[in-house]
Amino acid sequence: MQLTSTGIHNGYFDDIYGGYSDALNEIGMPTYSIPFIIEQAPADTVTYAAIFYDLDAYEVTKGFPWIHWTLANLKATTVLANSSQQSPAFVQGVNTWHSPMTDNQAAEASACYGGMTPPNRDHTYTLTVFALDCSLDLEDGFYLNQLTTAMKGHILDKAVLEAKYRQFKH
Repeated sequence: MQLTSTGIHNGYFDDIYGGYSDALNEIGMPTYSIPFIIEQAPADTVTYAAIFYDLDAYEVTKGFPWIHWTLANLKATTVLANSSQQSPAFVQGVNTWHSPMTDNQAAEASACYGGMTPPNRDHTYTLTVFALDCSLDLEDGFYLNQLTTAMKGHILDKAVLEAKYRQFKH
């Protein structure tokens, strides 16, 4: 399986997908989601799930990754830019902007893409997409652990895409 994105140039996500975007919610969370294309998935794939996260956030969060987007029950192989906000054809989990250790945003406002704002340096972001043999019994607002538990025994293949986002200077 292979992943590509039209939102990456020279190894970096375009500014619109993070803090340099004009698409911000009331607490300053970027909401304009990244596009991606899934190719060469197993023929018996029923749905896809995805996790978009930042391991470079460990220094900022004092020890845990920043989850930017989780989604499940995706049937399309092309996800357009800003799909998270424009009537998504998938369910979305909460991102780390919801955590009381970060911005403590309401779960309803965090069950979507929460973009990149690396405060200390350029960070590397990882998108992992899983091809699944079923739809998952999840609703908007699920947590990452619920997604990973639901996927157990149903993963046919996975692909990883990485790119950086430049340090966000407020």
